[in-house]
Amino acid sequence: YPVYLTEGQARGAARLRVSYLSAISVAPEGSELTGLVNGTKVGWTRIQAPGAVKVVEFAIPDGVLKAGYNAVTLTASQRHRVDCAIEATYELWTQIDPSRSGLVIAPAADLDLKSLAALEPDESGALPMGVLLNEKPTLPRLERMIGAVQALAVVSRLARPAVSFGPPLSGRSGVNLLVGTAAEIRGTDGVEDLGPITGPRLALLPPRGSRAPTLVVTGLGPDDVRAATAQLAAAGDAGGSGPGTALAPLIRGYEVQGGERLELQRLGVTSREFNGRLLRTRIELRFPPDFVPADYGKAMLHLAGGYAAGLDSSAQIVVDINGRNAASVPLPYARGEVFDDQAIPLPLSLWRPGLNSVEISAQLPNAADKVCDTLSPAARQPRFLFLDRTRLEIPSLARAVRSPDLAAVKAGAVPFTAPGPRPRLVLPVADRETADAAATLAARLAIAAKRVIDFELVPDVGGTESGARLVVAPARALNPVTIQEVGLDPEEIRRIWGGRAETVATPGQFGPEGVLTLDRLRRNLPMRCALPPAAVPVSVAAAPPATSTAAPAAAAAPAPRSPPRPVAPETDEELVARWDQTMSGAAFVPSVLREGWTRLANGALRLRSGVTGLIEAPAADVPVNPRASLIIAEDSGGTRLGETTVLVTAPNPSMLKASVSCLVDPVVWTRLVGRAAFLDASDGTLTTVQPDRVALIETRSWSLANFRLVSAAWLSLNPGYYVGMTLFMALCLGLATTGLVRQLGRRNS
Repeated sequence: YPVYLTEGQARGAARLRVSYLSAISVAPEGSELTGLVNGTKVGWTRIQAPGAVKVVEFAIPDGVLKAGYNAVTLTASQRHRVDCAIEATYELWTQIDPSRSGLVIAPAADLDLKSLAALEPDESGALPMGVLLNEKPTLPRLERMIGAVQALAVVSRLARPAVSFGPPLSGRSGVNLLVGTAAEIRGTDGVEDLGPITGPRLALLPPRGSRAPTLVVTGLGPDDVRAATAQLAAAGDAGGSGPGTALAPLIRGYEVQGGERLELQRLGVTSREFNGRLLRTRIELRFPPDFVPADYGKAMLHLAGGYAAGLDSSAQIVVDINGRNAASVPLPYARGEVFDDQAIPLPLSLWRPGLNSVEISAQLPNAADKVCDTLSPAARQPRFLFLDRTRLEIPSLARAVRSPDLAAVKAGAVPFTAPGPRPRLVLPVADRETADAAATLAARLAIAAKRVIDFELVPDVGGTESGARLVVAPARALNPVTIQEVGLDPEEIRRIWGGRAETVATPGQFGPEGVLTLDRLRRNLPMRCALPPAAVPVSVAAAPPATSTAAPAAAAAPAPRSPPRPVAPETDEELVARWDQTMSGAAFVPSVLREGWTRLANGALRLRSGVTGLIEAPAADVPVNPRASLIIAEDSGGTRLGETTVLVTAPNPSMLKASVSCLVDPVVWTRLVGRAAFLDASDGTLTTVQPDRVALIETRSWSLANFRLVSAAWLSLNPGYYVGMTLFMALCLGLATTGLVRQLGRRNS
């Protein structure tokens, strides 16, 4: 973890505190947890905390910490008490309690504009940003405030922004933000210390009493405030220790553009010998937001290392991408092997825009595991060698935006950063909690885009102006037409959320205090995802309509509007015939041809509709998950990024603020995909709905190389068209050959 410290903090006394909970199957006599700071080992402890959180502290020697970024590393080596099977190793876990772990250090007394990354987060890992506000602001001023919030989020390298408008924040964590012209901020406590304001001005006021430090963004007029916001976005310092500065850009994933050859050493992986049964190494890569995932190419992982003699025949290396198995390679030789280039192909269809997690697991059973003596000398013999010169080769990537697809929104805020008119942030109601949610969401999008997004704040969706739109509002404040544009049914939303419209989400329900219970810590749930679970109506079925990811609870879906008709069971003859057809592969080609014919017919209908002026039937409404406390959906209409509408809504303003605070957590945010997503903010479960049809929208100037890749990606996503084109070309070749042959040879009279 990269931790930024000021010069004064680096010189002071410091300790590394680790609070952890472990599985009961972890054997303390053979398991240990080690803490390192900037590569220096500062302490270790035996892992022994099966029933309650245990807190240990390691003193950090003088001179280890540096001003700027410091690399704090935790490693765990775990041994099972009684079972030496590979399956048993998956029972071993040690969970870190983030609310009570970190560097124990004095507050930053020398904080300045260059060291804003040293601002302390709260216990949930979010950085509170309190925008000072004494009265209801005008929309133009609120627009400038949200711009300053984005700039602060970008420069401080936030992962979890938490914005609130109102009185100043107190306590050690967070920062207050004062934004406005000199006339608008006149009379605010501490402003008189700035002296005369003659142009764009940035200033950081130190803490006063219990109040957090205050960052002032001001100027003579609105243009000066915007200029000061631009200066804030360009501030910051990336210095620090060698390990810290190398780790800081990796915390959000190593950015790839395609065509790279990456040694894992550059991604923070180190060479190591391993003497256990299961070695897991993980790297994170950030793919471009306009990357098209499809089977038009493969990334190649070239492993370097070796394995010892005597491994069981089931020993293998397994590679998972985003939790899905991508490849497995056996380790076949009983005598062992040393390899320098073990190539493993990884399909591009398993990657996604934005952050991708790649886990390389070595499963290394041997004959000694049957005895299961973890303390014998033989159990300590190295079984596997992993070298950091292992490399990953990324091929050229198809660059186009899938629409609708929320993956491009969360990966790079693509619709709102595209060239063209200013994107619009639509706030139908400007109450304080809705503004908190909108500013938090804008800050998270700015982090994804790595720059301030020039939102134009408007009160309604109406008008003929073009430009991408981000609509943030409680459901009862939305126009039903806006809900229908993104494929949702307003009546269904009203029916499902009718009982939650008056539910008030108090800060204690999603704030840091009293949230991380022992059960939630074991389940590894985000701290700000702690709303009370929704009571699902009895008339609603519990079968999920879409993909449900992350948190353990399975999301539910509304019941069908009419009971299904009974289906007669198949006879034995019909079952055998269907299996014969499936096994022979004969069923695949007709189904693909039917799919291709249907899509061609629909395409012809859409073309005819465009020519004759007929209106194409809208896409089917997305079934709403009744457990959802927040809905985020993207429209599926336009063919240009400037026509995109993204809607974020919840039953009421307080639940909107609480649910957005859960949504922007990196654990939840990285799973945002599809045309719509339903968030259960009680545990962070995200249920996604994939679009019926996807358009590929060009994002860069035309080139033959990219056109070829995008075409190959499109064909791999549409196998019906591919088969149809192949058969059509074969037919043309046959007709041409027939016509040519008829003209050749001697003719008999």
